[in-house]
Amino acid sequence: MQFRRITPWPSVVRTRLKRLTLLSLILTMLAATSAWAQDVNNGRALYITPLVSGQFSCSNGQCHGPTPANNQNKIQIAADDPGRIGLAISQVAQMAFLKTHVTGSQLADLAAYIGNPGGVTASPAATAAPSSLTFPSTVVSTSATPQSFSITNTGSASLIVSSVASNNAEFSLASSCGTIAVGSSCNVSVGFTPAAVGNRSGTITVNHNASGATSTVAVSGTGQAAKVPGIQVSTTTLAFGAIVVNSFSDSQSVAVFSVGTAPLVITSLSDVGATFQVIGGSCAVGVPIGMGASCRIDFRFAPGSVGTFDSVLNIGHNAGNSIVTVTLNGEGILGASTKTMVEYRYVPLNYFFITSRDSDKVLLDGIAGFQRTGLSFPVYATQVPGTKAITRFYFDQIALNGARGSHFYTLLDNEKAALIALNPSNLSTPRLPVDEGVDSWALLPIVPGVGGSCSSNLTPVYRLFRDNARFPDDPNHRFTVNRSVYEAFIALGWEGEGVSFCVPQP
Repeated sequence: MQFRRITPWPSVVRTRLKRLTLLSLILTMLAATSAWAQDVNNGRALYITPLVSGQFSCSNGQCHGPTPANNQNKIQIAADDPGRIGLAISQVAQMAFLKTHVTGSQLADLAAYIGNPGGVTASPAATAAPSSLTFPSTVVSTSATPQSFSITNTGSASLIVSSVASNNAEFSLASSCGTIAVGSSCNVSVGFTPAAVGNRSGTITVNHNASGATSTVAVSGTGQAAKVPGIQVSTTTLAFGAIVVNSFSDSQSVAVFSVGTAPLVITSLSDVGATFQVIGGSCAVGVPIGMGASCRIDFRFAPGSVGTFDSVLNIGHNAGNSIVTVTLNGEGILGASTKTMVEYRYVPLNYFFITSRDSDKVLLDGIAGFQRTGLSFPVYATQVPGTKAITRFYFDQIALNGARGSHFYTLLDNEKAALIALNPSNLSTPRLPVDEGVDSWALLPIVPGVGGSCSSNLTPVYRLFRDNARFPDDPNHRFTVNRSVYEAFIALGWEGEGVSFCVPQP
């Protein structure tokens, strides 16, 4: 028995519908093109010109060759038959890219040229590519990188370019186009120099002897405001007030802000003298400061004699011609009275304690076990400009399993704040610090801590700590101006914490 293969109905329907649709397309194209005049010359131009960017023209050697007369790849079947070309575009994979890129009139012209290649009359044809140029945003009165377009002669006679003109002077031209041989091209270079902020546009017109007499290229760009640096300072006056002679003030700063649309550069910083000292900061001559960023210059006042002092910091910069000035002023005054900070040692526990309070000295001198070590140093008895309070804190029940307390001194604001935060109510609480008030006054170091230092006219006070890691449950601080004592106790295992504060010389 033989079985006959049966094609499913849906497949048959799809195939027939496809053929009917294709036939309808061809008939429509034939009917439409019958009313169009056929232009052999235009057909030739379409034949030799790539109609889709990145694809071949019909005249390419891999397609139909330089002339349809050679009948390469059977092109002559489309002679005077635009429907055949449409059918090929629909069915031949290599031609599918043309489906939406040719019109009915163009198919008619191509068919006419294929049918009569020798009927082409010698005439030029001009093609401008690309048809538009867009320049990037460009600062007003500066020039963008030039761009160019080409004029190609796709005709069969010499193309003569008589002129190339721009209707907007912001778009400049450089062209050597003149007579262009068949198949050749020339370039037109276009520059862009915006005269104002915002969108700018124009048209480049190429006058020639080809059909239409002109070809145009649209040009556009954006004018951008010029980028300029700007400067602003946090203050134009630094007033240091009255400072004791041969001491120095707390530091004050001038911040320099870059507020323009281009980086700010400090070109010069004037000398403000030895009395107003530059002690740090991040501003530097010649180093750009980015838009929205800032740098800082730190000063302190160190009067060497009694009197009023003034100086001016001149800041040169690239943000215009004016120099920014900051006035510095302060007064040198005589120092205040001093008193003596005396060191005691509690022998039974080998604890060290210092005090400048006369009442403490009377009390401790009468308690067995407390002995003066013979070491002492002067401190300021009252607050004077430039000094800070040496505050005393007491930790109750912090040593020897809660049996003993310990004292701690500091004039650093961050240490005071940290200790106060541990016991904000300041009530006597085991192991928490109690603020016992100001003992005396001293000055901040130039650089605190290990490796720190004081002004040459002041004496550094060093701080040591006997901590729990080395001596379990036995904390104690010792303060001394004696460098030998400081180093000897470090050798014993105490932790050297460097310069804590500065006091008058004995």
